[in-house]
Amino acid sequence: MKRHSLKVLAGLLLSAGLTTPALAADPAVAKLKPKDFPNQPIEYTVVYPAGGGMDVTARLLAKYVEKVSGDKILVNNRTGGGGMVGHTFLATQAKNDGYTVGIVANLLWGDAILRAQGKWSLADLEPIGYINSDALIWLVQGEGALKGKSLKEIMQIAKDKPNTIRIATVPGTMWEYLVEQIEANTGAKFLRVPFQGGGAGINALAGGNVDLAQGFVAEFRGLAEAGKVAPVAVAANARLPHLKNLPTFNEQLGAKEYTWQVVRYAVVPKGTAADRKAYLSAAISTAMKDAELIAEYSKAGVFFDDALMKSTNVARDINAYAESERAFYLKTGRVK
Repeated sequence: MKRHSLKVLAGLLLSAGLTTPALAADPAVAKLKPKDFPNQPIEYTVVYPAGGGMDVTARLLAKYVEKVSGDKILVNNRTGGGGMVGHTFLATQAKNDGYTVGIVANLLWGDAILRAQGKWSLADLEPIGYINSDALIWLVQGEGALKGKSLKEIMQIAKDKPNTIRIATVPGTMWEYLVEQIEANTGAKFLRVPFQGGGAGINALAGGNVDLAQGFVAEFRGLAEAGKVAPVAVAANARLPHLKNLPTFNEQLGAKEYTWQVVRYAVVPKGTAADRKAYLSAAISTAMKDAELIAEYSKAGVFFDDALMKSTNVARDINAYAESERAFYLKTGRVK
């Protein structure tokens, strides 16, 4: 009778969403599950506001990690300082007990190298899984003054009438670096309007508060479908498979250097126990093999770096990308 009552109670809890069925766990992931871990929800920390590309990435990943692990994943946005608040939390304040996983991007590298002032470094966070990549896209208002204009035409206006075109930026990130790069190479001058993340800038564009915005497909798809915004160019090496009609900056400006892409991945604080780190990593890598998740991400407009998808040492390979970005900072004099 007691056993029957427990089974009924478990069923009620499950139907109420208060527990997760153990049978949902993938056998390979379950095999790595440490003793007594986790016994509470795991937090996926996002350092940018809700609704942006990073937030969408984290929430989709959490859904499928729950599916393969049977664990409860909570997504928490710790925002401020263009990502610096959340990055600092992950590197200096988050406990290394496995219950905090940062869902970050290569924007972290800029903070660690340029803005942390030696208080923390990339070595304080350990990569445990690659997620996806994205390329920065410039947008205009669907019915604004720049509607239908090419990137070249926009550059000419910004050159002839400096500081009259308002562009949304995220200070200390590729959003700002791309604008700097274009201004230095073309002589165009934009009036920069700072935001905490790309999504906020895109919303400002839709509302007519800026003339240009920058962001990713997941952040503007709905607004584009509604005719509120329209993409102009993508900062990728080549046209994206899902946006074949959208030219690259390099195409339109006859250059090679306009490549600004996001590499999204998961980290844990340095010193996280090896067995917990291995378990968290396995849950992410297994979720990333789910065809449904790949389809959802692809629908959001991202792409997948083949080398990182097949990596046997994701920490090493992601850190190699970070060193490449550091070289850019050295070249531009940001780092001595």
